[in-house]
Amino acid sequence: MSDLDAVRVLLFAGEALAASSVLMALGWLAGGAQRASLRHLAWAACFAALIALPLLAAFAPGVVVLSFQAPQPLTGLEMAASLPAPPTFWHFDTADAASALIGVWLAGALLIALRHLIAASLLRALRRDSVDHPFDASELPAVGLNHDLRLARGTRGPLTWGILRPVILLPEAAALWPHERLQAVLRHEFAHVQRRDGLCQMLASLACALYWPNPLVWLGARALRREAEIAADDAVIASGIAPSDYADELLGMAAEFRSRGITGALAMAAPSALPQRVQSILAPTAQRSGVSSMDVVKIAAIALLTTGAIAAAHPTLAQEAPVAMATPPVAAPADPATPAEPAAPPAVAVEPVPPIPAEPPTPPADGTVVRVVRIHGAHADRDLRHMHIEMERASREMRDALARVKPQMVRAMAEVKAHEIAIRQIEAMRPQIDAEVKAALAEARAQLAQIDDKAIRAKVDAALARAQARIDQAATHESRRVVITDDGNSDTP
Repeated sequence: MSDLDAVRVLLFAGEALAASSVLMALGWLAGGAQRASLRHLAWAACFAALIALPLLAAFAPGVVVLSFQAPQPLTGLEMAASLPAPPTFWHFDTADAASALIGVWLAGALLIALRHLIAASLLRALRRDSVDHPFDASELPAVGLNHDLRLARGTRGPLTWGILRPVILLPEAAALWPHERLQAVLRHEFAHVQRRDGLCQMLASLACALYWPNPLVWLGARALRREAEIAADDAVIASGIAPSDYADELLGMAAEFRSRGITGALAMAAPSALPQRVQSILAPTAQRSGVSSMDVVKIAAIALLTTGAIAAAHPTLAQEAPVAMATPPVAAPADPATPAEPAAPPAVAVEPVPPIPAEPPTPPADGTVVRVVRIHGAHADRDLRHMHIEMERASREMRDALARVKPQMVRAMAEVKAHEIAIRQIEAMRPQIDAEVKAALAEARAQLAQIDDKAIRAKVDAALARAQARIDQAATHESRRVVITDDGNSDTP
């Protein structure tokens, strides 16, 4: 990854966090509206803008352009002098920071996506284990959208999820509910279906996966879910059910089923926003009407303008081409017929460069190789600094190598000393050994003289002569051996 791409990644991350914070702040400002349906619409528009913002930023050029000068190409001497600095464990440049940020961001997004996949599998399992509802068409409130009404095998519910064909799941005990409770619950769930709250929850889930480091996005998703439930409660009360009766039914279901919401589904009796819902239900001055077409147009226009302004305000990075080094103009050959004009004096005095000796210095007499390095120009200090770093590195490697072979050298010297001590002990015992050998030979010869058999005496005498010759040869060879002295040198007597 180049430095320019790394800066783009870091800048994009900062823009995403800043833009999501601005849009969430607008959602909280819209929370002052009197109608819960209008607050829910504003939050849904904010999350839709969060999803569309990266697409607009990727394809729409920003108004602000930040230009960076490309690095100058290095010459041959500069490339040779640009030695890498010694590696350190705290080295962390812009490319590493961008790569780490991408990895952490993707890891968080994948974990959130895995959570939603598990929740979707659980919802499919609930739909598969449920049965069709046993109610007559006359008992169901009128709803314009296509939906699937099911009864769960247990106490799970009431729940609503889905986009194209929403699923409404009621607990198994709903088949025995009184008519008033059944009407209240169905009107609440059908309000979710008519406002397409499943699509709004999906947008909020995508925004949380994309902008998960920003806690304001998570708070906004919770506010969206709360406003969806309050807006559905308002729709039930607006249909003619008394607020006190509906509040009793809601509290009764919350105490009876104690159902908690599943990611991607809306639970009517979830205890998370129950106090705010009861307070809104019993509020005497609450406005419970839904949103009009003009409200949708206004909210959509505000969301589009805000998203376009944020996308246009993000800076675009650009890298300029490197400036070519100016080369001195080449003078045209003078015409012999035309007298040459006197050259104008230079405007800026140029410091003369010290002359470079034509011949290199002669090497020393001992054969040592001398490397002559000439450095001229504006990069002299940098070249000397790199040379000093390289010399320090070579010295450190030499010291490490000597430290590694030092134990082996110590062991070798100890073995040499031990061999030398053994040889000296043998030398000290040699006169005694020679005397014993001579005494043994003399005794053998004396015993040989007592033997009468001449043939045996001749054979034994020949064997003793050969032994004496080998002893003399070994003594001569030993006198020519190499003796190791205390200073480590060899001495041959």
